[in-house]
Amino acid sequence: PGSFNKILITYETGTYNGQWSAVGRTAVTTTLAGCTAALTTLFGKRLLSGHWNVTDVCNGLLGGFAAITGGCSVVEPWAAIICGFVGALVLLGCNKLAEKLKYDDPLEAAQLHGGCGAW
Repeated sequence: PGSFNKILITYETGTYNGQWSAVGRTAVTTTLAGCTAALTTLFGKRLLSGHWNVTDVCNGLLGGFAAITGGCSVVEPWAAIICGFVGALVLLGCNKLAEKLKYDDPLEAAQLHGGCGAW
């Protein structure tokens, strides 16, 4: 969740106190957003299609990661959960839009990276 060069930033005192809190927050918020999006996508697709699909869970997880990436080191943990939830809804909406437009993307890469990344 963090580059070693960023962890060892020297402060005015000349010691290597580092950015450990930012790295820890990045790990927590990324995990929370991804897991929330995975579960939301799992149950959302189950309600929409009537079946379980492991690919939807994987894409939901990646969608949550794409949604939180921009602010993962500054977002509060509770906000990361909301970001992952909305990211999953954006992914589901983009999938429906791609289906209506007959856009052929079996991996949902454009919806995932474009939609969730924009969110």
